[in-house]
Amino acid sequence: MDKTPPIRVFVRQPFTESGDVEKRIIQGVLDVIGSLNVDVLTGLEAQSQDTFRQSFETNTGLPFTPRNFRTARLSILGSVDVMIVIRTGLSESGAFEVAYNVFGGRRVPMFFAVWQNAPIKTTLLRELDEFCQAEYRVFEHPEELRASLAAFLDRAARPARRFAKVHSANRTAA
Repeated sequence: MDKTPPIRVFVRQPFTESGDVEKRIIQGVLDVIGSLNVDVLTGLEAQSQDTFRQSFETNTGLPFTPRNFRTARLSILGSVDVMIVIRTGLSESGAFEVAYNVFGGRRVPMFFAVWQNAPIKTTLLRELDEFCQAEYRVFEHPEELRASLAAFLDRAARPARRFAKVHSANRTAA
């Protein structure tokens, strides 16, 4: 029986530019992700401009400040196997976290779930696969992402699972 832990996921969802419509789309994508036997370290509840600050304070016990938020987010990003970016609108913080992963972090594989009403217009966020594994999928309905996300997670998990098995075997042998 495989006792390898599930792949650890960092989900980037837009916060400050998300209203009720975007929040419903984001929740649909989170529901798909949550059904795929992964450990989502950033949570499976969609947030919006009205909820994310309080959610951060509740989940971390810290006051919401740019420094606390950035430190917490980058700490999580540093401990995951993959990053999933849900794009339903502009997100400057999302671009920051993507750039951190690519140029300052571990370069974990990234999956961009791009809602058809919010295409990526920024040239610098396109074709990042020259730096690390990056896949892009445009969708209308969140369920359309299921097969692509499952395949991405399977491909991305292979190196992480091999490491976990070797690490586990080394601890058992010790």
